[in-house]
Amino acid sequence: MKREKDTLETVKPSLRSLCWHYLSKQKGLFGIAFLFGGIYGFMSGWGLPMIFEKVFRRIFEERDVYNTLTVWGIAAFIPLGFAIRGIFGYWSTIWMNRCGLQMLTELRADIFQKLQWLPLSFFEQTTTGDLLHRVVSDPKNLQDLLLEMASELLKQPLQMIAALISLVYLSMQHCDFFLLLIFLCAIPVCFLPVRLLRARVKCYSRKTQQQEAAVTACVTENLQAAETIRLFNAEEASCARIRSAMEQWMRDIQLAIQWQKLQHPMMEVVSALVIAVVFIYAYFRKIPFSVFSAMGMALYFAFDPIKKLTGLFGWMQRVTGSLERIVVIFHQPLVLVSPKRNAYRGTCKGTFVFQNVSFQYDHAEHVSLSQIDVEIPAKQFVALVGASGAGKTTFVKLLSRLYDVTEGSLMLDGIDVRQWDLAHLRRQIASVPQWTWLLNDTFLHNLRIGNPNATREEVIQAAQRAYAHDFIMEAGGYDAQIGENGNRFSGGQRQRLAIARAFLKQAPVLILDEATSALDSESEYFIKKSIDSIRSNQTVIAIAHRISTIQQADCILVLDHGRLIGQGTHAELLQSNLCYQQLVEKQMIGVNG
Repeated sequence: MKREKDTLETVKPSLRSLCWHYLSKQKGLFGIAFLFGGIYGFMSGWGLPMIFEKVFRRIFEERDVYNTLTVWGIAAFIPLGFAIRGIFGYWSTIWMNRCGLQMLTELRADIFQKLQWLPLSFFEQTTTGDLLHRVVSDPKNLQDLLLEMASELLKQPLQMIAALISLVYLSMQHCDFFLLLIFLCAIPVCFLPVRLLRARVKCYSRKTQQQEAAVTACVTENLQAAETIRLFNAEEASCARIRSAMEQWMRDIQLAIQWQKLQHPMMEVVSALVIAVVFIYAYFRKIPFSVFSAMGMALYFAFDPIKKLTGLFGWMQRVTGSLERIVVIFHQPLVLVSPKRNAYRGTCKGTFVFQNVSFQYDHAEHVSLSQIDVEIPAKQFVALVGASGAGKTTFVKLLSRLYDVTEGSLMLDGIDVRQWDLAHLRRQIASVPQWTWLLNDTFLHNLRIGNPNATREEVIQAAQRAYAHDFIMEAGGYDAQIGENGNRFSGGQRQRLAIARAFLKQAPVLILDEATSALDSESEYFIKKSIDSIRSNQTVIAIAHRISTIQQADCILVLDHGRLIGQGTHAELLQSNLCYQQLVEKQMIGVNG
């Protein structure tokens, strides 16, 4: 939270520029809405007072001049004026709504796109629920504000200007500028409540957004851990936790609304004082009712927008918290990017060289890898072993440049991986991670993720090599839906889908991060045969869980607390490396590294 607060201090000046950035893309829609809003404002602030002053005054003060037909014709101007006002107000709202929805669609898409390119370190410091809130709920708050602005922000200022012009005109015509003076003096007083309460509204609104994100995070975690919660009888504890978060959110939002709504009665008091002063002045000055009603209407149409705008400004303070949380994402640095010039996009052979490589995660107390010097030749099978926390998974994540080394350099085919085009680099590497990620889509689409242009026959062949074809057919075939994250399938079945996906990618480098840990012995045997068949064409780097998986490796790297303490074949390490001997004896090779 402290890191986010520090970031907020640097993004405040850009909040306005962010809004303008998206508004400028919708200039056409905004222009149409502005035009219609201008007509609405003119009809409200100028047209209606002039009807009262020019028409009603003459009708009631010069009754004998007009015949009945003329009176009927003049009376028709009243609904006509309101009709024109209403039609253009309606279309101003409709076009501004379109503008606002287009802006919000682009904003949501841009937030999601930015998240795709942020480093994994960002996601390690931010909960999934909080990010979900920033993509869905925070922009929704802005959308609600924009829809309100659609009906008020354009029409009300124009109405106030038109009413002010009519008030100046009437004051000049009747040589009485007192009402105009009252209005001009009251304007700064009307905005005083907004200025006095702005800081408190913004403070509690920011707390509201943060607490609402905490509620979303609680719900997300609960849904993801549904099985674990039931196994540990933690239902009541989960309910208590979410209730506590919701109650805190309720208190924060009540305080935010309380301070925001206080602006309205304060504004009403100011308006009432102005009305009282105008009434007393008109009475003692013996101003004719027709003149008083025209100037009073002009005064009303000048004051009413101020009241609505003050409420809108208060709402804007409430939404500022959401906007700031969005801007924080846009200001996150893109650490892992391709070189701006001369990015390497050549052919990959698959030779990796670690040169004095060290790595430490953000905010971690200790290094995860320390001074690693090793070469992984192309088209060899290299296994990584070590106890939990040895640094095996970190080692393979550096290969795909999911993280950049802290010290030293990592070379692929003699070129630093930071000099490779990032997308091209990752196309050269197929990976089977510890946790299998599956889309709620068809088997066909899931397997084609790494190779979208693969034919149906190639997909089936990859699934057969991964021994996933039979259970895919039993589940309805390649066009059947997998379901959310494939939860209806066993861990071994999901793992075979991930292996088939990696086979289909046909990349020069294959990384297996405990890829056979969930397989039974028979499936592992056949998968091992499939991997053996591709060893002559691919560099295979595997984090091992079972001795049977790695004893045929060309080279085994032994890691311990982030250091490389041994390398060689299975037979060589059994003779020379005590740590390896102990791992083999305890059957703990590569568990949760």
